[in-house]
Amino acid sequence: PEAEKIVRKLGRVPYVADPWLPVTTMGPLLVMAHHNPRAGDLWGVPPFLTLRVLITPDQYQKTRKDLVQRFGQLPIAQQNQMEGVQAPRFADMGLEGAFEWLLASYPYEPAEVTKLRGFFETQKEKHSNLGVSHFNTVQRHLGVVLQHLVSGGRTLCFSPAEAQRQTFFPLPLLERHTVYPLYIGKNAVFMFSESGDCYAFEDEWLSMGNAAVKIVPVQADPAAIRDAINRAGATFDSGGVAKLDKSTLTASVSGNESVIDILPDEMGRVNPASPNHSAEELVQWALFTSIRCRASDLHLEKFYNLARFRARMDGNMKTILTAPESMLNRFVALLKNYAGMNQSRQECQDGRFAVSVGARRVDIRVAAVPTRREFQKVIMRFLDKQDGVKRLSDFNLGQRQIDILTRVMQRDQGLVLVTGPTGSGKTTTLYALLNSVNDDGVNIQTIEDPIEYEIEGINQTQTNPHYGLDFANGLRALLRADPDIILIGESRDAETANAAVNAALTGHLVLTTLHANDSLRAVSRLMSMGVEKYLLADSLALSQAQRLVRRLCNYCKQPIQVPDDIQAMMARQGVISQPLVQPIYTAGGCQECHGTGYAGRVALMELNEISTELRDLIEEGAPMSAMRACAFKNGFFSLYQEGLMQVIAGHTSLDEIKCLAYTAA
Repeated sequence: PEAEKIVRKLGRVPYVADPWLPVTTMGPLLVMAHHNPRAGDLWGVPPFLTLRVLITPDQYQKTRKDLVQRFGQLPIAQQNQMEGVQAPRFADMGLEGAFEWLLASYPYEPAEVTKLRGFFETQKEKHSNLGVSHFNTVQRHLGVVLQHLVSGGRTLCFSPAEAQRQTFFPLPLLERHTVYPLYIGKNAVFMFSESGDCYAFEDEWLSMGNAAVKIVPVQADPAAIRDAINRAGATFDSGGVAKLDKSTLTASVSGNESVIDILPDEMGRVNPASPNHSAEELVQWALFTSIRCRASDLHLEKFYNLARFRARMDGNMKTILTAPESMLNRFVALLKNYAGMNQSRQECQDGRFAVSVGARRVDIRVAAVPTRREFQKVIMRFLDKQDGVKRLSDFNLGQRQIDILTRVMQRDQGLVLVTGPTGSGKTTTLYALLNSVNDDGVNIQTIEDPIEYEIEGINQTQTNPHYGLDFANGLRALLRADPDIILIGESRDAETANAAVNAALTGHLVLTTLHANDSLRAVSRLMSMGVEKYLLADSLALSQAQRLVRRLCNYCKQPIQVPDDIQAMMARQGVISQPLVQPIYTAGGCQECHGTGYAGRVALMELNEISTELRDLIEEGAPMSAMRACAFKNGFFSLYQEGLMQVIAGHTSLDEIKCLAYTAA
């Protein structure tokens, strides 16, 4: 959908029967494909705003057939004013000059210009000279694209999201150097790299006794390269899972954080279906596979007469390993040893340890819970130190949402609530908000349980019940530390909630999380915890509800025309003002997404900025219906409406958001 949208902005109807075909995008550049490199028609798109790639004739015909169908339903313009645009002298402009040219001359939507300008000015306040990495923060791939333009096209660039899985190079080697092959040919390898060379990678590859290969560097955003490496490793051998026929299963009758080094080469030699591996090898294989498959949690539990490992991938549980029940206690003992727990089976325990996989460091929070017949269940939560902390530009935020968050984070005092169930990404959002204002002129203090991500420039405090340091006591101590912004990990009780409100009233911007169904019910939740209505009305600046839904796989999602009843429903919800002509998408299923049709997740954010009218209703103790009516009148969008907008944008499906229909307008 992005390629189609950009070709409509930049191009016109092709004049030949076999033109270059728009297939994807890389920032403002349009990626066009053909099986014949001598083909000429680019749909009128200025050549300097394209990246051209070769595909097979079969791929070309399949893509062409799909485009003919889509453009037949909504034809493209006969002419476009961008066709005659000549490339300026980007080399003389530099990165910032090229960026300013794009804002002035590229057919961005006004909201997109405002969004990019806002992120650019934020970076400019922190750094006097902006490099490629800074522009990558403004928009993913933007810095790489600007470098490509400034070099006159001599610096090759492409999106690592389009790279296929590979087995030629060992993944640990790619991880160490943050490189990944785009194409492996007979005479050369086109290699994604953060910089313009791959010399260190080539040296190590040769030192391993391999034959020399010609490496052609292709510049890319390092975060996107790491995503490609992780995607390449996101596979597991289902042979390690027993065939679960329930008719044949029987019930049974019977202090310092450590770092565990897991060697990918050794894990590659583990066959989970073999009975000849030790308990430690199988545990490390389960951890390694879960991390590679981008799981958020790993569960070890008893299931009939088996010990079962299940990983939560994109919100859904999937069994990755089963073993005989006799090994369960050994698995549990190993994980407890890693996490520094004792071996008691009757008490609930918490701990943590870290795993080092190549160059990647992942912290793991561990909880052990007793179950029936003196068995135990162990739950592990993965916290990725490298890519866990997001930037606001990484979220699919609309301009309205960006404006709200920017206004709120520039306040000198107030209370910001982020609500949602466990695992909805609340902490990730809070860290992204803190990162957006983290600079030398701001003192940021946090009190957390536990500290999930360590961020330089932010003073983070861990609660410790053994020494009487809980959220309420810790917050009182932090108020004496001259903070500008305070993050409270969770408002769990009346004392913490009241302390947070009082801190927000005394010249501090306070961010905290709360368990509530939606942004307005957070108000009644705080009142039920004993916070006075007039104090809450004066202090509350923003209440945000959040959910995570699965993101459609870009490789296999299927376009469908929007039925009339869905169009009518979208119109009632206020997310469209005229009939949709572009398709929406449903899940397909391919090797890249393990047949699920989904890969990754999208955050839906319901933002409710507290207006003067809403403050009055809160102070009066008005019913929920009156507060909702007031919020909608001021431009509020519910979680369901935000979900519908992500469906229209092609990021998720209607099936994924139907569970949020109760929040509809």
